[in-house]
This record gives sequence, C-alpha cells and structure tokens, in this order.
Amino acid sequence: MKLTTCASALAFASGVLSAPSVTVEKRNPTGSFELIAYGAESTTIPMFFSDGLAYAGDSSKWTYGTTTTDVTFVITDTELITTATTSGVTLDNSTLLYIRPTTDEVLPVGFTGNGYATPSDATTEEFLFYGTYLMWEEEGGVLSDSFRLLETNVSGIYQYYFDISNTYPSGYITPVVKSLSV
Repeated sequence: MKLTTCASALAFASGVLSAPSVTVEKRNPTGSFELIAYGAESTTIPMFFSDGLAYAGDSSKWTYGTTTTDVTFVITDTELITTATTSGVTLDNSTLLYIRPTTDEVLPVGFTGNGYATPSDATTEEFLFYGTYLMWEEEGGVLSDSFRLLETNVSGIYQYYFDISNTYPSGYITPVVKSLSV
C-alpha cells in the first residue's frame, strides 16, 4: 500500500478522524524493539527467525527449523539489525532483515548471514518507521508497507512475504507491521 493509502489507514486505525491530507511524521524507534503483526490473529504476533526466514507467531510451536529464535531489532541508518533472544541461540552480529522487492512477485522475507544464502535480489536498506509503522522506501521516495503473511501448516504460525506490486494474492493476509519497544 502506498503512503497516501497508508496515511488514511493510520488515521482510521488510531481512531482519529481527519481531513484527506493526513501528515505522518517519520519517527524511527530508539533502542531495542520487536516487530509485531496486526491482522492475522485477534492479538498481535511477534516476528521470529527460523533458518534464515521471517515468521510470525509463537516460535516455540515451530518445530521445523534447525535454528529458530525470537528476535529483537535496532535500526541503524535504514537497516534493521537483528539479535536472537532465545536462550542458547546466537545470530551473526551483522544479521539484517531483508525483503525482496521484485515486481509482480510475492517473495519471502528473511535474514542475512548465519550460514544461509541471501538472495541476489534482496535489500536490507531503506527501512523506516512512521510512528510505529514499518515502511520501506523505494527509489524515488515511494513508501511501501507491502508485507504479507501466509499461514503455515502449524496453526497460528505465518511466514512473512513482501509484495511490492500490491497484487494481493489469494490466501495471503495483509498485516500491519509495527515496532513494539522491549
């Protein structure tokens, strides 16, 4: 969804009635935070790392990953640096969240490093927040919050995807992804 649509949704979601020209200010979170998704469940669900890919839900229910951990983030410049928070799990110091903004494709969201291949079309830069809402800034300044969730075979666990073309494919949920201070 582009910023013009997103600004209206933000105003509506916050319960504020406003004129069509909503001004939303960039406010990157300070310190450590989680990324959480609204819209898939009746409560927010946190992002977690599993074998280099991004998932949402209770990581303890996900038994398919070799390396699975809850994560927190800090934003430096426009990159989201990722830290494992599950006891006994360590991620590389330079682990970054990535998206794959490829036209007309809905592609998995993941993390760099840790022995997992990073796709050549992945980008780790140009993330920013408006309030607590996670956005990605395309070349030319267009903002996207085009995250998608697809339910896995485990109830309440979803895999993250990114859909730069806003194709809204069948079966995917369109969440709002926000920061939550820890």
